[in-house]
Amino acid sequence: MKLLVIDDDRSVRQLLRTALVAAGYDVLTAADGEEGLALTRIARPALVLTDILMPRMDGFQYLNVIRSDRDFDALPVVFYTGNYLDQEDELLARRLGVSRFLIKPMSPAEIVAVIRDVLEHPAVSPQADPPVTLGDPDLQALYSESLVAKLKHKVVENEEARRTLEHIMEGIGDGIMVIDHEYTIIQTNSVMASMYGLDKSAVVGRKCYELARHQQAPCEDPSIICPHRAIFEHGAPSARAIHTYFNAAGDKHQIEIIATPLKDDTGLVFAIVETCREVVDVSREDELVKLVKQLSEAQAHLTLMATTDELTGLKNRRHIRERLAEEIQRSKRTGDHLGLIMLDIDHFKLINDSHGHLFGDVVLKVVASRIRTSLRMNDYVGRVGGEEFLVICLDSSLADALHVAEKIRRGICELPMGDGIREVMVAVSAGVTTIQDNDHDYVDAVRRADVALYRAKEAGRNRVVAA
Repeated sequence: MKLLVIDDDRSVRQLLRTALVAAGYDVLTAADGEEGLALTRIARPALVLTDILMPRMDGFQYLNVIRSDRDFDALPVVFYTGNYLDQEDELLARRLGVSRFLIKPMSPAEIVAVIRDVLEHPAVSPQADPPVTLGDPDLQALYSESLVAKLKHKVVENEEARRTLEHIMEGIGDGIMVIDHEYTIIQTNSVMASMYGLDKSAVVGRKCYELARHQQAPCEDPSIICPHRAIFEHGAPSARAIHTYFNAAGDKHQIEIIATPLKDDTGLVFAIVETCREVVDVSREDELVKLVKQLSEAQAHLTLMATTDELTGLKNRRHIRERLAEEIQRSKRTGDHLGLIMLDIDHFKLINDSHGHLFGDVVLKVVASRIRTSLRMNDYVGRVGGEEFLVICLDSSLADALHVAEKIRRGICELPMGDGIREVMVAVSAGVTTIQDNDHDYVDAVRRADVALYRAKEAGRNRVVAA
């Protein structure tokens, strides 16, 4: 029996999905009411379990649309919410035709018991009149009052959480910075700000490289260890470095940086925390500082060598397959889609035979570069064979992955590639698939993508085929 869980909190979706799958249900998930509505119409679940306060379309709006549709006016809808359910909420939900209320947190056993009871007795909650819609003026006023009250409560909660974090950071004796994927400082403490001779307000929102090194772009000097790159690009569990920085007066100082990743509920890194401590004045740099620098450089170089394909600069076969295995496990836990693309350069042996292996290396580098420019922010690519590449498309349906594959194919074949002396037109074939429930590991998914790639070759090459 198919159920749908709608909640903007990924951890809650994961918890509910795990509990319901263990009880024998087939569970779909959505991050808000709008996505849930689309899934409802496509998958036609037997019951929907939804949060109330969500972006784009909240639980009340979702329930209103469902009850206005003849195909779903009897669909059991259960509200699962936190401390946002007051008397007005309950009245509004009952008037719209909710089936049951669940208040967070509940044990998995209690949730499953309620779901089974609702499925056995699917009538909506008792009410004096048939369900009405939010178009009713009285109900619209009640909905507006309820929504405003919830938003105020949420703002208060978020402000309390922000203040708690700020107090913790201020109590730490070292400088602290939280830096996001785009090198932007999103949080800091007074110790860190004082190192730069600035107020906290003048630090937050700045780029770390602009503030610390007075540069307009991230540092590309391989002799300088960048903790940001080590964690975001190379997947290091932590990074340590000695950096030279300049304060507001232009004075040069050195700090020891220890960086660790901040991960979301699915294990993806969304920011790093840098703990910074001034260790020695630049004029008194001693052997210990030099040793730490050398160790940091060696660590970064080893990490790079272990995860990167030397020729193309892409992730190597070992790293991209390890990442695929991790993403498949995450996908099975969360229920999120995961797309996979296998790419192969058409007639690459002929290019090597006709123009030599050095020219073939040029083609591989250009192909790798064009693949990179065609990817979205959360896609990953690696070189897995001589002329084969693997792309992982996070949170992607088959249609999404096909779109990415076609964009890659067009980006490669539309312009010639050359070394300044000669040029060739190059094309690729692609096999596309998504992770299936019965995939035991990444091998099953890769094998399916390989079969689709073989079909693309048989059909004439320079095309994308889905498995």
